[in-house]
Amino acid sequence: MKALSLNADFAMLVLLGKKTIECRTWRTNYRGDILVCANAKKIKGTIPGHGLCVVKLADIRPFKRSDCKAACMHRWKRPEKAFAWILEDIRPIEPIPIKGRLSLFEVDVTPVFLPRTCDITDEEADAIVWSELHREDNYPSYWD
Repeated sequence: MKALSLNADFAMLVLLGKKTIECRTWRTNYRGDILVCANAKKIKGTIPGHGLCVVKLADIRPFKRSDCKAACMHRWKRPEKAFAWILEDIRPIEPIPIKGRLSLFEVDVTPVFLPRTCDITDEEADAIVWSELHREDNYPSYWD
């Protein structure tokens, strides 16, 4: 199965259905299921170093300013060179320990799918996005 590592807080937002676009500086021809993995950095409220859910990578296209909300980003320093990875069909799994890597990578796992039982408010999602790691002053104001 293909896997992709994200910052642990962003991986949690994908798992919770709040982040449906992943912003990347590169594209791939691959379309299909991807295991979303949280990187190993410990952030309150996350499950670091684990695969958290399976999503369908439905499309990749140039990133637009209007994608920021779905990407859980208020700003990004190089949007003119970014791509929006469109994530659909989010399926939670029992967390699987995974050592993250750069780019898409292969993992030999059999996910155990879980029922979707957790919903969070937009305010709770914003609290995750603007955690200490992603404070607003850490991002240049490209569009301002």
